[in-house]
Amino acid sequence: MGLFGRVLINLRERGFLATARAGLRRATIVASKVVDASFDARHGTETSRLVEVAEQRDVTSPNRERGIRYEPSRARPLRRLLRELPLPRAGAFVDVGCGKGRAMMVAAQAGFQRLVGVDYSGDLCRTAWRNLEGLARAQGGNFSFEVIECDAADFAFASDHDVIYLFNPFDEVVMARVLDRLEDSLRAHPRSAWIIYLAPKWPETIERRGIFTPFARRTYGGCEFAVYVTPSRTPARDRR
Repeated sequence: MGLFGRVLINLRERGFLATARAGLRRATIVASKVVDASFDARHGTETSRLVEVAEQRDVTSPNRERGIRYEPSRARPLRRLLRELPLPRAGAFVDVGCGKGRAMMVAAQAGFQRLVGVDYSGDLCRTAWRNLEGLARAQGGNFSFEVIECDAADFAFASDHDVIYLFNPFDEVVMARVLDRLEDSLRAHPRSAWIIYLAPKWPETIERRGIFTPFARRTYGGCEFAVYVTPSRTPARDRR
């Protein structure tokens, strides 16, 4: 059945408005994927190729099999989310499970001046460093960054690590360890900290702790984001 036939069936079964909304969502997803397809060509980087866990032979962490394959964040949906949320820009944007650094690049373009990437693969860390170094040259060095080769479960958050980004990088066991470390940091340095969780497979691991308040759910270009913030100095909750 062709596209025209499917449209007619949708119109008959779902009505004009529902069909139009579905068409708009599909067009948005396609446009987002087109932008992503040209991301590396436009920036002179290499962030697109997927890297399965089995390929990451340089990783020696006991949590290796708890990791999820490297897959780049979709730039257009993430850029829109960062633009719309009332995120603090004075502190650092921390990508836990940063892979090749695309989310950090998008954060730099969105106005974050300090970026931190964490990954247990040295190979991915070196690729992220090269990508960010190239972006810094292209943007005139208006941001600073560091990429840390470290098991996320052992990573110690600093007092200015205010926005934590996760693209489903590991299972719920490592997620719980990461949250333990983040809570340690928040107790030592009380502040509002944000968690942005793309493709949230383990949101209950965050929510059942009680310290992280759900702020928003967003779906852009087929990408689902769950956003949390700590109650300390929490802004009014987004109810859209």
